[in-house]
Amino acid sequence: MFSIRQFQPTDEEYEAIAAVEKAVYPENADKVEDFKHADAIREAQQFFQRWVVEENGRIIAFAHAQQQIHSSTPGRYRFHITVHPDFEGRGVGTAVYDTIWQTIENRDPQPTLLESGCYQHHPQAVRFLEKRSFQSVMRWVVTRVELPEFDITKFEPLIAKLQNQGISFATLPELQKSDENWLEKLHELDWQLVQDEPLPYAPKKIPVEQFQKQFVENPNVLPEGWVVAVENGRYIGNSSLEKGSQPGGISTGFTGVLRDYRRRGLATALKALTMDWAKQAGYQFIRTGNEENNPMLTLNKKLGFQEVTASLAFEKKLSSS
Repeated sequence: MFSIRQFQPTDEEYEAIAAVEKAVYPENADKVEDFKHADAIREAQQFFQRWVVEENGRIIAFAHAQQQIHSSTPGRYRFHITVHPDFEGRGVGTAVYDTIWQTIENRDPQPTLLESGCYQHHPQAVRFLEKRSFQSVMRWVVTRVELPEFDITKFEPLIAKLQNQGISFATLPELQKSDENWLEKLHELDWQLVQDEPLPYAPKKIPVEQFQKQFVENPNVLPEGWVVAVENGRYIGNSSLEKGSQPGGISTGFTGVLRDYRRRGLATALKALTMDWAKQAGYQFIRTGNEENNPMLTLNKKLGFQEVTASLAFEKKLSSS
């Protein structure tokens, strides 16, 4: 019989939940350092709790719940339950879900909306959420491109054209050396782009210190694979890459261009430059995800990305009484 208890932040338990994660998401699993980094930089005012499920001394599942403090909806809470495939269908998810709800139902602010998510190719997870009256509200298409097939020469005329228009391209380390205000500019660029990013909720701007911890100091960041477009000292677009969980693979971080600079091929140039860097660095493929109606998905497909699966966002509205 299994038991549920709070997670203890020891190396052994971090390794145990990372192993469960790897068994469920072999193509996109968080590593021990990812869990530790997220726990270390979490803002003090954010409610967060993690549980593990044990059977015969082995951690077979884990879960977390948190308040989405960067949402404009104060009562929005998010949870996720990860059960090792060998232990599915035994009521583990149901028991953990009940524990999560008992923990957050009387919190302040009062929950008004619960959110979660899963992959399209995990039908049992879809059924679990739909059975509890969650509705799918957004779909991100997950795609992958094979880097040995990528040829930067096709995009060199576009890159040269943009450079002739006064736009330069610099990596994160280059900006850190040449621009003393790089962090503030990058933070502001990110905020402008996030407001146009398809999300299930309206975002709030995060403090610059949190931006630095969450993105710049992320253990998965690939600084040389983070390219920023600059015009007259203004940061107008960027595209970044992150370490992946599979050998030879990496992931796209965030790609975006300010509204005034769109439809000029700038996003294409940024993506091409990061892909060429990744190829030259010896990586074999890039994996990314885009909301299904986002023009970035069309761009990625033109660059050779092929659909693999989809990530689904689910929500359940709660009574405010």
